[in-house]
Parts: sequence; C-alpha cells; structure tokens
Amino acid sequence: MTNLNFDNMNIDELTISLQLDQEEQDLLESIENDEWVSIPNEKEEMKHFQEMAISQMSRQKIEVQMSIQDTDKIYGLANQLGKSVSSFAQDILHKYLKGELVEKT
Repeated sequence: MTNLNFDNMNIDELTISLQLDQEEQDLLESIENDEWVSIPNEKEEMKHFQEMAISQMSRQKIEVQMSIQDTDKIYGLANQLGKSVSSFAQDILHKYLKGELVEKT
C-alpha cells in the first residue's frame, strides 16, 4: 500500500482517495473552508456534554419487577432464539409499542 501525502491533495483528490460519502465530503469542505472555530472553554464544554450524555443514558434504563414464572419464560424464549435476555425484552417492547404485538382476543 502506498503512503499518501494528504497535505498536498485538494478536496477532490482527498474525496477520491478516501472514498468519502456525501456527508463526509460536505464536512471536509466545511473544515477546509475554515467554517469551524475552537471553543475557548473546551474542558467545561466537554464536562457539560458528558453530563448530558450520562443523564440521557440514565433515563434510558428501566427496571421492571416481574414474577419468577415470567422471568423464566423470558429467559427460555431468549435462549431458544439465541438472544440475550435484554435484547429479547427490548425487541418485545419495541414491537408492542409499534403496534406489532397485540393481545389475543
């Protein structure tokens, strides 16, 4: 593999050599056109966004109390399907919320 000298390439050459998609091309062009600026308080901003991410992640966690019979069934079905219990439970809830799972009448 040849070593490419990216510093001497124009945007079109970079796009071709790196096989960039449209979004990546737009970002590269934006950077090359000096449309980005550094923020003065980088550490504070990083801390702020980390706190936001932690807060968002904690809101995504739901704990459910279930009977031993129900949990046994969920573990058994997940095992049959070769899925983790959390992945299986997530699939069931997602399908239910989309209206794909309904009560039998």
